[in-house]
Amino acid sequence: MLVDHHLLEKYWAGLCNPEEREAVEKWMLDGTPEESYELRSGDAEVMVKSELWERISDARLEERNPNKIIRISMWSKMSIIAAVLFLLIGAGVYISDHFALDKSPINNLVAYQEVSLPYGKKARVTLPDGTKVYLNAGSKLRYPPKFSKTERRVLLDGEGFFEVTKDPKKPFFIQTRETTTRVLGTRFNLQSWEGRPDILNVEEGRVQFRARRSNGTLILNANTQGVFDGHSLTKTIVNSRNRVAWTKGLLIFNDVKLGEVILELERWYAVKIHLGDPELAKNRLKVQFDNASLTEVLRDISFALNIKYKIKDKEVMLSR
Repeated sequence: MLVDHHLLEKYWAGLCNPEEREAVEKWMLDGTPEESYELRSGDAEVMVKSELWERISDARLEERNPNKIIRISMWSKMSIIAAVLFLLIGAGVYISDHFALDKSPINNLVAYQEVSLPYGKKARVTLPDGTKVYLNAGSKLRYPPKFSKTERRVLLDGEGFFEVTKDPKKPFFIQTRETTTRVLGTRFNLQSWEGRPDILNVEEGRVQFRARRSNGTLILNANTQGVFDGHSLTKTIVNSRNRVAWTKGLLIFNDVKLGEVILELERWYAVKIHLGDPELAKNRLKVQFDNASLTEVLRDISFALNIKYKIKDKEVMLSR
């Protein structure tokens, strides 16, 4: 669905249907360049697009009288620094001083840092408040150079284990395309892979987990898991240590289908795995690997399932 100035005006007026509202909010979260849209005339101030989205997703956005939206992004070779501007008018619209923006209309830019990992690479990121984030291979994390005075918020695509610095006065939010996680200071693992459910596993503390397309909210404690499958939220009891073992180089598959195992192995080892027989994907595995090489992993899987494997460059074939 095309997001143009007509749709944006409907959104601000509260006249969008669910499909239109979802399209606008996805556009707000997207990190690709867009053209500028003029909504109404008048004096203007600046607001960061991502911050605007935060207020909407947190259900704290009051009625505004928007004037103009400008969105700018700047790319570098290794990472993306998205500079996104919103020109808006109204008493409730302001710029958080933590972005330290130049007030001139030309230089009003905010640099959002992005860590983007290729397959085969993992990393640890320390955020401005001291929070540590362990990113799994193939993941992306976006965060501001400095958090606001009222909250801390980052955007995740992929998988990350968070050790959040405690600050009761400034809640910490992790935003994905489907869910919002809210904590004050704790340890948990969040998965948000495209085309798969969002999964939150809590190792320590108390976490709030909610989804845009679900009315419910989950409160999760240690050794509980929240899942959003695109329609509803569910809560189960799990062994969270197994769920976060990847941060220590451990791969633990407990009665997991080979099809799901393959997706994880492709990210970890930056390879493409093919199945000679699609039915092999249904086989289940219960196995653990400790900082193992790809050859060691394939050897053990082949033995467990009584199948063969062949490696050529970055391609792997599994067959009967």
